[in-house]
Amino acid sequence: MPWPRIGAPLAAAEDALARLDERLRTSPIREGFIARTHFLDACASLWLEGELVHLEDLELHDAQKDVRTPTHELTRAHAVLRARRRIASAEHGWALSTSGRDGLRGRAGEGEDADPAKPLEITGDANDADLAPDVVVDRYDPCSPRR
Repeated sequence: MPWPRIGAPLAAAEDALARLDERLRTSPIREGFIARTHFLDACASLWLEGELVHLEDLELHDAQKDVRTPTHELTRAHAVLRARRRIASAEHGWALSTSGRDGLRGRAGEGEDADPAKPLEITGDANDADLAPDVVVDRYDPCSPRR
């Protein structure tokens, strides 16, 4: 596609996004809008891989009020949601740093010399409450390609 044909729509989208950003900066609904965006992006990230996760199911799962047994796709969407929240709550640039990437991969707190292949121990996450505390599992990595 020629640049003049896509340049104008991209510039218009950039301007609209900047205006939205500025409006949200002082808006009373800012936190709710950001939270809703995290949920929508978590569902959309799995949709891009061909998986369907309903927004309502993800909201109920996040509130630990599941009405049915969570599917694998729902669990993956919840991992993406937690990663987005962690990135949003961290200081700027953290997600692109070495410690940030390690933290998002589930290797935070293991130090510089830690074995990257070492799985993490379960620490009592609400989704893993039925497993014994000494069980060792690999965590889902939202940054890795689909297996």
